[in-house]
Amino acid sequence: MIPQYFLQPGRKHSLRISRTLLGLLILFGTTAALTNVSADEFDGESKTAATVSTPETSKSVSSVPLASIRKISHQIDYLVETRLEELDENFNPLASDEIFLRRIYLDIAGRIPTLKETQEFLNSKRKNKRAELIDELLDSYGYVSRQFNFFADLLRLQTRGRNSIGQLYIDFVKDSLEQNKPFDQFVHELLSAEGAQLEQDNGAVGYYLRDLNMPEDNMSNTIRVFLGTRLECAQCHDHPFDKWTQKQYFEMVAFTGGLNYRVRNDWTLKSAALQKLARDESVTEEVRQILRRIVQPATYGIGGSGTGLARLPEGYLGDEGDEYDIVTAKTMFGDDIAATIEVPTTVPTGRNARRRASRQPQQIQGAKEIGSRQAYADWLTSHDNPRFAKVIANRLWKQAMGLGLIEPVDIIEDKTVASNPELMEFLTESMIDLDFDIKQFLRAIYNSRTYQSEAHAEDVVSIIDYGFNGPLVRRMSGEQIWDSMVTLTVTDVDERIVQSDYRQVNVFGGETIQNSFENLKQMSPEEVLEIAELIAQKGGRRAIQMMNSEAAQEAAEEKQFIRNRVRQIAREFRAAEKNNRRDLMEKLAIERNQLLSELRKSQGNNSLIRASELPSPAPAGHFLRQFGQSDREQIQNANTDPSVTQVLALMNGYVEQRLANNNETVLMRDVFLAEPANQKINTIFMTILNRKPTRQEKQIWTRDFRDYGHDAIGDLIWTLVNTNEFMFVK
Repeated sequence: MIPQYFLQPGRKHSLRISRTLLGLLILFGTTAALTNVSADEFDGESKTAATVSTPETSKSVSSVPLASIRKISHQIDYLVETRLEELDENFNPLASDEIFLRRIYLDIAGRIPTLKETQEFLNSKRKNKRAELIDELLDSYGYVSRQFNFFADLLRLQTRGRNSIGQLYIDFVKDSLEQNKPFDQFVHELLSAEGAQLEQDNGAVGYYLRDLNMPEDNMSNTIRVFLGTRLECAQCHDHPFDKWTQKQYFEMVAFTGGLNYRVRNDWTLKSAALQKLARDESVTEEVRQILRRIVQPATYGIGGSGTGLARLPEGYLGDEGDEYDIVTAKTMFGDDIAATIEVPTTVPTGRNARRRASRQPQQIQGAKEIGSRQAYADWLTSHDNPRFAKVIANRLWKQAMGLGLIEPVDIIEDKTVASNPELMEFLTESMIDLDFDIKQFLRAIYNSRTYQSEAHAEDVVSIIDYGFNGPLVRRMSGEQIWDSMVTLTVTDVDERIVQSDYRQVNVFGGETIQNSFENLKQMSPEEVLEIAELIAQKGGRRAIQMMNSEAAQEAAEEKQFIRNRVRQIAREFRAAEKNNRRDLMEKLAIERNQLLSELRKSQGNNSLIRASELPSPAPAGHFLRQFGQSDREQIQNANTDPSVTQVLALMNGYVEQRLANNNETVLMRDVFLAEPANQKINTIFMTILNRKPTRQEKQIWTRDFRDYGHDAIGDLIWTLVNTNEFMFVK
């Protein structure tokens, strides 16, 4: 509920002052200030889930009977309840439909529900509507968008990499999520990927290219992300807090021994001929730079199946071995790899050899490819691996509940004990039994009484003593706040945007960069040089337009058609308003917003799209970065800490400029169509907070609407967006 002080009517300037004070409260507000709403009765059992539309690339989650998933849900509840009894505690009351609706949209789709989605759920009398909504959201692209943000932070996904095209890696992750690819298969494909980065459907090589020429760092990141263990310390010396030695560290690095970041293929030979042409005196330096931007991305990729060999580093401090000694691949725990590793019988020695070993320590002369990377991937993702399933189960539990059963989630040692060991073991087994189906795993958590309880709004002092009587109240992530703002602004919020701005090669035609690469491979070196010279002469954008003049003409005609239709709608809208045709006005307003959205995208103005569709990460200074989005340089580097810049962004930025004073937004369209004033107030509350106003709130704002007219609309929107009730997931 909104503090009464900020809802008091009065003079206009006093309300503006209240905004400043409210901003400071937002900055230092606590979750305990949130109020609970009375709960409805818990959904009953049902034999089947609702039939929902699904992406063509994936089966609906409802293809697995809900009854079998609820067996997992009930066991979760039993194990939580048993632990609560040990702590002399009980489950929190069941969350109301309003709270559940908002929570489940933010947790699965990463945004608040729209007005229509809110009304449909709250007005529904279906007994099993919660389970049906869970299935619908898991099948939506909103789920992909939300999970992409999770994995982008975990895998440090960046749109632009060093000589690599990060968007291809990003597309691979999104495609895998859309297909609901089993998690073990997804990780296996990352670890065993090979080939050119521009080959069709080969974005998985981006996993190694993300750590270009840094195989040691890549291995450390792999073990931390997927096995929940930090080995970074053991790169320079024996681990001071865990059992791992420096030698064991490099035995793990040996699995990716001999890794190459450039691949040899037909294009490699052609690029060599192209470079020879570029050395001609008639070719300018500008053209040479353009050629490099074209050629280099096409040569990068991952080669080498793995030699199973690595060198101990210069300055090695371990007890076993000496610097530059060759070690063979060996797993940290569990069975050793089956592949036979051959150590070269003669290894060059002397000053030059040591210098070469220092520059490229994992490139060992005479080493043979034995497929050790495949063995590495098999071992790490195996169902018998004691850590792999546990780590992802714990990460997803934290995503849903706000706190892991093991914290921190990436420091798991032999002595580590979960706050509920039986539940941790059960979730690990369930992940394996579900064949690493992340959707079904989350489906089981979301259908549990544990998840659907009212939230825990107090600080957790001792993690080991927290029994999960409900999910934790937590502040929205930067992505959730941004996506919720976009939901209030545009109509087609859950939509994947095809990123086509691959400037290195998109001049060669094709809808995707892979198509462009295929076209490029068919060209002679002379033809490629000719295009580079044209770009230098005419400028990149103009050259592209010249080479795609027919497509450009069609696009221009489409834009003009949209503009003409928008003008026609404006005339039809005025006529409908004059005749009080509310149904027609609503229909025309929806069409107008959709057309304006299409026009915005065709003009390259894609700023009002979900966080998952923007460059990763967003540019410095962007709303997302101000609200804690990761810079994608370190694993899970995002934060939800409040700051002064966030207050200023809400006070003077998005809400004022794009939402409250913009009649083209979805929110303002719905408010405009609502009559009389009390319905406008209901619409704003239902759209922003997904609940009706209380009697006191309605009285206060009805008086303000009467006294200040249209200005009160913006004030109410500003006030609600800046409350803890909006900013927190509860």
